Amino acid sequence: MQASTTQPGPRRVLQIEGLRFGWPGQAPLIDIPHFTVDSGERVFLHGPSGAGKSTLLNLVAGTLRPQAGGIELAGEAITGRGERQRDRLRADHIGFVFQMFNLLPYLSVLDNVVLPCRFSARRRERAIARDGTLPAAARRLLESLGLADADLQSRAAAGLSVGQQQRVAAARALIGAPELVMADEPTSALDHDSREGFLRLLFDECAQAGSALVFVSHDHTLKPLFERHLDLRTLNRAATGVEGPHVQKAGA
Repeated sequence: MQASTTQPGPRRVLQIEGLRFGWPGQAPLIDIPHFTVDSGERVFLHGPSGAGKSTLLNLVAGTLRPQAGGIELAGEAITGRGERQRDRLRADHIGFVFQMFNLLPYLSVLDNVVLPCRFSARRRERAIARDGTLPAAARRLLESLGLADADLQSRAAAGLSVGQQQRVAAARALIGAPELVMADEPTSALDHDSREGFLRLLFDECAQAGSALVFVSHDHTLKPLFERHLDLRTLNRAATGVEGPHVQKAGA
């Protein structure tokens, strides 16, 4: 009998159900009935200020607690957990690329990249299993992002250009193959050619790791590079009152 060659299907990385959040005494900021992201997906979220972007990112990260509903990361519920457990889930399953990069200026480039593996044994084990050591894992990612120079890798992050800081932030998010990479306006300081080059590198690294990518931006010119497009104003009913998310496939 011939052995089956069927490959496993995509895995649910992020699942949101009935999510509601608002500050005490104020109207709700978040009302999301349903939202999912699977492994390997590239999702582009766009919308103006006030559509709930920052609040949603903080809820997924576990730094805010919802009033109702649930969030699961890689099959593990983040809602209903204590602060320490939420911190562990975030460190294990999410890599962040922030708009302002949030590198530690006094640490070297290499030390900034390996930092998530200091907080997550899961990501540390994955990085070492693939590359042998944490520095080797960091160097591989930096080289793939165009930062192969050893002198630059030992330089303090404060001495980097904006473009270099951006790529270091991406390497830090990707080390240890987190299931979900969340990018918050990471290309806002770059010109058109630099943006597209950076995104291609980010896509390639996520694809190799099997990581899902959720990319939040106001820049609609980036939409054709993504498989799914979601308008935050329709995903989040608290922003517009529209029933359910409007989803666009690439090329729509």
